[in-house]
Amino acid sequence: MIETKQLQYLIVCADLQSFSKAADVLYTSQPNVSKVIQSLERELGFSLFERKNRGIRLTKRGKHVYEYACRTIENVNQLAAFARTDGKEELLIACNPSSWMAACFTAFYKEYQNRNISYHIMTASTEDVIRRCADGLSDVGFIHLMETQMLSFLYKLERKRLKFTELKRVRAMLYFGRHNPMGRKMSVEEIPMEKVHLVQCYEDEFTLDHSWDIFRQGQGEIVDAQVDVVTNSDYVMNELLRNTNLGNISGAYLGPEEESQGYPGFSLYGGEEPVIFGYLTKKEENPGELAEEFIAFVRRRLEQKK
Repeated sequence: MIETKQLQYLIVCADLQSFSKAADVLYTSQPNVSKVIQSLERELGFSLFERKNRGIRLTKRGKHVYEYACRTIENVNQLAAFARTDGKEELLIACNPSSWMAACFTAFYKEYQNRNISYHIMTASTEDVIRRCADGLSDVGFIHLMETQMLSFLYKLERKRLKFTELKRVRAMLYFGRHNPMGRKMSVEEIPMEKVHLVQCYEDEFTLDHSWDIFRQGQGEIVDAQVDVVTNSDYVMNELLRNTNLGNISGAYLGPEEESQGYPGFSLYGGEEPVIFGYLTKKEENPGELAEEFIAFVRRRLEQKK
């Protein structure tokens, strides 16, 4: 029977391309590393490594085993994390980077801090939020996407047995920092897009600036705005907007927590509200009582006025 120890040794050896270096990292001896790898090769019935004078290299079949081993160890580590909760209630949240979601979660935590709850909140791209919800790593995932992306988005959700619930629609905006001279223009039509450089919070099929490029090119106009920085940190985003001439394409502010930052913004679609904010859950499963409470809390925060 294959053991997780064997898979761990395989991963470290493949990453370092050396049995001796792997032994140092694993706090064991080189002969012991070789023994573990040989036992795994006997279990599988084929060689995992090509042994060379200058080190080791995965065989073609070894590369396939390495990929499976990485996924297996990741799942084992996740199971171990579940076991460390000590009987606490758990709330597992994934979301796109958002200062509004950060403020919302903080308010929820303060309201429920006397309960015995273990919280896990991760920021990620839309595709990673989908993956986390599908794999059970998150109970609920909050995302922004363009209305024009919905068909492709729903297709992905169907394959992953997920459902999407819309919470709010907002405008698609081009934001600049307070000191950026572009922010003093009267309308988006006056902005020379070829001179615009962007910072975006993540990059995948559902990135909002990607949808904007498609929209503008569909009108016969090529957009030359460049993405200089991609980050999964809302803090990095805000620091760059405050201190550089970068802009950002995103949904309009969900609430007064963000509006207080006061960045000049231009609606890319006039009065339309094509950006949809909502959440993902498993299609035929209840996300759990605590997740339902958090979703209800988010709804109430969205309904709050200035």
